[in-house]
Amino acid sequence: MSVCEAGCGICAEARGRFDALRAESLVQRRRFEQIGRYPYAAGRHTLHRTGCRAVSVGDVESDAGPWLHGALTRFAHDGSTSSGWTTHMRVMTRCEAEAWVTERIGPRGGLRYRLCGICTPELPVAD
Repeated sequence: MSVCEAGCGICAEARGRFDALRAESLVQRRRFEQIGRYPYAAGRHTLHRTGCRAVSVGDVESDAGPWLHGALTRFAHDGSTSSGWTTHMRVMTRCEAEAWVTERIGPRGGLRYRLCGICTPELPVAD
């Protein structure tokens, strides 16, 4: 589905989640452009260096052009996310990356993350 009627209840209900995802994605996009300040990036389970070729934050655009209504409709009705308005990467400082790693260590010490085999990042350690 790409277009729905004005005042659609499903779109109205999804608007808050859509706006929150979009705002967070814009923050991540800005961070991506500051590699020195944000040296780490992570997807669901993999830690990378921000400059790794496997890292992509998409082409998140800051304007709210007419394409954005279609993106909201696809998100609300189909659960679709697009690199035009959202990113699935989290760009982090050293301290944030350390917390990300810590959150992914199981109760028995098992690791619930992996280090990228392409960029082989060093484990973040508190200064």
